[in-house]
Amino acid sequence: MKKRIIKTICATALACMTVILFTGAAESREAEDIRTLLQKRTFIMENVLFGRITYEEGSRQLRKIETESMYQKDMAALLDYKNTDLAAAERMDIISLTKKSEVYDRISYEAHIKWTESYGEGTETQVCLYEVGVKKNDGCLVLSAFDIR
Repeated sequence: MKKRIIKTICATALACMTVILFTGAAESREAEDIRTLLQKRTFIMENVLFGRITYEEGSRQLRKIETESMYQKDMAALLDYKNTDLAAAERMDIISLTKKSEVYDRISYEAHIKWTESYGEGTETQVCLYEVGVKKNDGCLVLSAFDIR
């Protein structure tokens, strides 16, 4: 009887540990996917702004990784900043990415991002806090918001 109780407790503890491990792995995979989406978005926006790819190619690439509302905002921003002198982002380091909420297919994160930008005479570094939204779309994540706080 005593051995049976000990085995039951051990089996329950093992099952709990397994669930915890898989939950952590899924969340870290999700965070990695979001990091990748943010880096892709930055890369595409930079390439369009500095003429490395066409507006049409940038548009096509952004459609794959963003919701329609965010896509519309980004395309408008690209047109607004066309032919302006902007600093080029040399590096985008995501310092932290913290999940804030998840409701149905929408997930909200807070991100601290360190930007290293190059100007004509040197570089400048700044850390900004962002609200990042993602939406699950056919099993994949797409960006739905990227707003500075």
